[in-house]
Amino acid sequence: MAANKKKISLRERLFRILASVGIAITLWFMVNGNADMLITQDFNSIPITLNKVESLTEKNLVLADDKNYYLNLQVKGTDKNLRNVNMKEVTAEVDLSDIEAKGTYHLDVEVKGLANSVIISSMNPTSLSIEVDNIIKENLDVVILLEGKPANDLSVISAESLEQVEVEGPEASIARIDKITATADVSGLESDTTRHLEVAAYDATGDPITDLEILPNVVKTEIVLGKTKSIGIIPSTTGSPANGYIVTGVQVEPSKVLVGANEALLNSIETIPMDPIDVSGQSKTFTKDINLTPPVGCYFLDDGGKVKVTVSIESPVEKSFTIDKVSTKNLGTGLVAAKVKDARVVVKLEGASSILNSLNASQIEAFVDCANLPPGEYELPIQTNLSQSLVKSITPAKTTVIIE
Repeated sequence: MAANKKKISLRERLFRILASVGIAITLWFMVNGNADMLITQDFNSIPITLNKVESLTEKNLVLADDKNYYLNLQVKGTDKNLRNVNMKEVTAEVDLSDIEAKGTYHLDVEVKGLANSVIISSMNPTSLSIEVDNIIKENLDVVILLEGKPANDLSVISAESLEQVEVEGPEASIARIDKITATADVSGLESDTTRHLEVAAYDATGDPITDLEILPNVVKTEIVLGKTKSIGIIPSTTGSPANGYIVTGVQVEPSKVLVGANEALLNSIETIPMDPIDVSGQSKTFTKDINLTPPVGCYFLDDGGKVKVTVSIESPVEKSFTIDKVSTKNLGTGLVAAKVKDARVVVKLEGASSILNSLNASQIEAFVDCANLPPGEYELPIQTNLSQSLVKSITPAKTTVIIE
């Protein structure tokens, strides 16, 4: 006969249910903490990783700013859950894989490694502004800089790289390049030499540009020694200006250039020739930049091969001067001019007003040339001490001279 079960009262069953619920809640609090007691915690200076940087290189792109980014993070959770956060597993990341062209991109920062029971309440920054530039290449000349002084009172008259370099990097960085340089120490140098010099890129303020690849990074350089001196430039013109105009002057700036060569050759050079300036059809003053060609075996120093030539062109004016005496020149020893028929002449000049207005009669000499003439009577042309290009006429053109 089965034993009779003890009948549990409704009141006792309710008590047991409530006790079970209470125990369950207590156990949950023991494991998870108090659900109503959420607290906040800050995690600062979390490094932000830029993912897929290599994808930019494959597209001939590069980050314009190579710098580090950091995230400040604030989270909420129970004390228990926050204590279980392992910061070694928490990362902040930005994905660059969708970037296809040069430009500025605003990309979201993604936080990974936090448990679902931890809530992000704030983060700074929430996104990064990423600037991307094109990678380009450019071939450039190398400027050779010098340090020190050669021996025996010699000078470096030429220092040139025998090759160009290829520069690769961000387009903005290459645009900043003022020059590619290499430096040669010539202290005590006694003869011509060849050096292998390391190159570097600099901007206009002299600061190095470091985010570039330069190939080759060492260049072969020839250094030539010699003597130097300043030599004058002889300008000239060709052709004729427009009708009614004349060339009134040619000015070269600088008027001399510093030239280097071996001493014997240098001593044989008196002037630097210049190709004639074409003035055909010109009706006003003009200026032209000219690159001179050095004589064979010579070198221009300090950019001396570049000059600025100004050709003055004006409409000519006429002006007449009366000269009260006609003198004689180059009479033979013991001879005298017993008589000069015309004692007064009129000299008519034509030229630039700037020149003619600066003249007066006392500055003009009229004379006849009696060189190699024995005693006798001669009809001789009257000349002046002015440039033939200024003298339009002399009245009378000739005079009679008696030499005794």
